[in-house]
Amino acid sequence: MQQLFTWTALGTILLHVAIVGGLSLRVLAKRKPAGVSMAWIVLLFSFPIFGAFMYVLVGETWLSGRRTKRTALAAKQLGGPIRELDKRFGAVLEDHHPAAEAIARIGRTSGMSAPLGGNDIELLANSDDCFKHLIADIDNATRSCDLLYYIWFSAGRVQEVENALIRARERGVTCRVLVDAVGSKRFLRHDCVHRLRDAGVDVRASLPVNLLRASLHRVDIRNHRKLAVIDDKVAHVGSLNMADPNFFMQNEGYGQWVDLGIRVTGPAAATLGDLFEADWAMDTNDPFQSEINVTETDRTGTQIVQVVPSGPGQEPKALFHILTAAVFGAQRTLTLTTPYFIPDDAFVAGLIGAALRGVEVTVVVPAKVNGPLVRYASMAYYDDLLQAGVKVCLYDKGLLHAKTITVDEDIAIIGTVNIDRRSFWLNYELSLVVHGPEAATSLRALQNQYIANSSLLTDSAWMRRSPMRKLAEQAAQLLSPIL
Repeated sequence: MQQLFTWTALGTILLHVAIVGGLSLRVLAKRKPAGVSMAWIVLLFSFPIFGAFMYVLVGETWLSGRRTKRTALAAKQLGGPIRELDKRFGAVLEDHHPAAEAIARIGRTSGMSAPLGGNDIELLANSDDCFKHLIADIDNATRSCDLLYYIWFSAGRVQEVENALIRARERGVTCRVLVDAVGSKRFLRHDCVHRLRDAGVDVRASLPVNLLRASLHRVDIRNHRKLAVIDDKVAHVGSLNMADPNFFMQNEGYGQWVDLGIRVTGPAAATLGDLFEADWAMDTNDPFQSEINVTETDRTGTQIVQVVPSGPGQEPKALFHILTAAVFGAQRTLTLTTPYFIPDDAFVAGLIGAALRGVEVTVVVPAKVNGPLVRYASMAYYDDLLQAGVKVCLYDKGLLHAKTITVDEDIAIIGTVNIDRRSFWLNYELSLVVHGPEAATSLRALQNQYIANSSLLTDSAWMRRSPMRKLAEQAAQLLSPIL
């Protein structure tokens, strides 16, 4: 019996060494950022079985072979139409803000994001405006309505959108809806799906999750985009999910979600139409078909818009480099709003460096956010930001879900991207960069409204928090690279 116990103990130790040592070597071989590697190694050494399970589940960005091939094909097919639009509508930004030229160059180098002139945009300052304009555009559709959302919650104004899609189908308009399988799990099991499908609306799930798929690719890679394209002429992008804040997550204790959107017409809308086609092709057996058929008569305004998609197989590094170029290029003011603030070291360094060289840097986040681990991990960054002179504003009127950046009132960035590693490197995301003072001034005015409804976090008050609070923040920050 003693011998059996001894061999069992020895086997357990060898298994521990094999798991921790083997996966630690794999983490190092992947050449991840130092903070990410350290977080995984700490987790593996502290909880070898649990840590190994988590690393296999979410440690690397991996998709099934089929998905990888379809993603690569769709990205390649999407690049051709974008280059063609760039030839006809590409904007030269040499006389614009210095950061604008850098952002344009990064986008063109990636092959996925050219700055296009000839657009008209309208900033939609709240969810009511977003729903009102989207429903009107669907009711005016003559050919197609394509909607892609991370969350679809069938209640309130969302049911008005569903009714508008059904009316469009009755007119013979092709209507397609693509929703994330996890974010919209409840919707996909709801009777409203049958109602839409019975009316002829084609509803599909993006990145379905089940036991078989979990063994083939990471299940936490999600399609986080929010996009509607009408007749390939009008597009809606922003932070708003297909969820009415008057009905969505009302009992969570942090108030209504606060969102915004942007309505786009012109060549950029055609690019967004092809982006939907690429996503649709990746999640269905339908072939990618470019819908771009834009001529000079389709110029609707003078705005320069750069569509920036990101995700596995779609140049996630381009998005990160564009955002960091905006931060490092700021000369006078830099304001960003985000519900989740868990940046990497380079982004934090950019914010601190901007503040130290005299830029007025303001970060606006919700005072209350869903998820205690995320909340404490975010707070761990405030010390360094406040000491460098960055203003941290805590929004008090709900969960500020708007994801925006303005640079010197010359560049406006709006989309689905949170300032966290998941948005930077993992999920399928979508941002619009609008170059020029018109859009940036309008967005900055809205950001100022958010600031007016916020409490300014002072360095002295923040330093008075309890030692246990500080310890919780530091512990959460250790895991921030893998959140």
